[in-house]
Amino acid sequence: MIASSLGVLALCGGLAFWAGTKQSRGLSSETYAEQRLPQINTHLDEVRKGFIFLAGDSHVELFNETYRLCGREIVNGGISGAKSDLYRDLASRLEFHSRPEAIVLTIGTNNLTRKRNPLAPASQNAYERDVSQIVATFRKVAPRVIVTAVPPVSSFKDGFEIPAVAAYSEMLRDLCAREGCEFVDPYDSARERDRSTAQPGTMRDGVHMASYRAVQARLGALLCPVGILEPAPVKAAEALQ
Repeated sequence: MIASSLGVLALCGGLAFWAGTKQSRGLSSETYAEQRLPQINTHLDEVRKGFIFLAGDSHVELFNETYRLCGREIVNGGISGAKSDLYRDLASRLEFHSRPEAIVLTIGTNNLTRKRNPLAPASQNAYERDVSQIVATFRKVAPRVIVTAVPPVSSFKDGFEIPAVAAYSEMLRDLCAREGCEFVDPYDSARERDRSTAQPGTMRDGVHMASYRAVQARLGALLCPVGILEPAPVKAAEALQ
């Protein structure tokens, strides 16, 4: 009964992820993704054409779906704990029955723990391949694919290779320049000058933001500078019927 209740809480949004929800339930990221996927696909079944799909890790899952972007409905496809390879595999299992107007991807934080040696060339190459495949998958269903910079991390988070935040963000900028996605940084105001470390007071637990509503507002301003979602600046993907 207790386990069931915890599962229901997780499927309702994972809003206590920073308190260790996934870990306290004893779930691996892969198991949690399998639990989240049916809920995400159910929401994709019900949404109307022209929505914005949010893809990625716990930063995305913590976005509030009731706060619209550019006046559009949102479907939250965030998976707490997801690394780039997990979301790469999940992306092909998302069931888009209606065409999203845009897909926004935030992924990378969970790739940057020191135990994963994120600054090693092999790790960087694997991450770049994963994100490239995710972008290719999403470009088949949406006219705009937006990739955000990796959010900053507080300097006291010893388990992270903090300089990798800026390095991976630059990798994403270059990838989008090559592959037709758009790169934005809705976390810019929370960064120190090194572009990796978070400014004091901007984080809740050193990894997750104190205010995701502020991030969503900034994202909306970047995507819709005149208040509406404008046509894609890159070649449109083939639209779903």
